[in-house]
Amino acid sequence: MGAAALIASALLLVAQSAAATQSSYQITALKQKQAQLMAEQDQLQSKLLQARGANRVAVAAEALGMTHPSRWQYLNGASSPIALAPRAQGHGPVVTGVLAVLTTLFGHPVGP
Repeated sequence: MGAAALIASALLLVAQSAAATQSSYQITALKQKQAQLMAEQDQLQSKLLQARGANRVAVAAEALGMTHPSRWQYLNGASSPIALAPRAQGHGPVVTGVLAVLTTLFGHPVGP
């Protein structure tokens, strides 16, 4: 019975050692996968920040083949379709200007 217990103990030790080795390999593989996923997350975060950047429209336009013009061209605009209220009598230029802005905003003459 002593020999059987010794063999059983040796087999248990070998099984434990094999399980520990396998677990060690799994831990190493998981750490590598974690590092890979973290690098991918950093790359995606960088792309997200670039997409949210101020120049995203310019970058997207260049990707579509659009370029900056070689020269600027100015066009004459049409007259304003906004009808301003007639100038109020007896008010200074500041009050008149404020009334004109309010008239433009609200669409109808505003006055005292």
